Amino acid sequence: MICEKCNKNHATVHVTEVINGVKKEAHLCEECARSTGVGIKFTFSISDILGNLMESKPGKQSERMAQLKCSECGMTYTEFKQKARLGCANDYEVFRAGLVPLLEKIHQATQHVGKTPHTADTQIKKENELVRLKRELDGLVKSESFEKAAEVRDRIRTLETELNKNPEK
Repeated sequence: MICEKCNKNHATVHVTEVINGVKKEAHLCEECARSTGVGIKFTFSISDILGNLMESKPGKQSERMAQLKCSECGMTYTEFKQKARLGCANDYEVFRAGLVPLLEKIHQATQHVGKTPHTADTQIKKENELVRLKRELDGLVKSESFEKAAEVRDRIRTLETELNKNPEK
């Protein structure tokens, strides 16, 4: 796309402005964008974004979270908020109370619900289904839905039998 102002250079800056419900777009090269006063500079980092997502109301829970420290890597929750990166696998459990709401804000869920690739082996698909069914069974037992739990248990046994007949190559 060519710059709308100079009609010479390649447009690399795309500005969208909405005023009173009317959308205006401009496609400019860097030089024309600078000359018109459009200066785009990102002065925030992923840790700033994550920190804003993790902001919570001051209270007992935020005080408790600030005091948490992983026994394996030594990372504190405050360090996690600053670095936007966990130190080890144990941090997922240690900081669970802060991570779950964060994941819900970012992904609208706390559990991956993606699909298995079409090229995935049937063995992998069965293993994934087995994991899903075991989680479902736990929930059914907790909610005391024993008839449905028995059906899921039977499906788990069938899958386990199939998987044991065809161990991974």
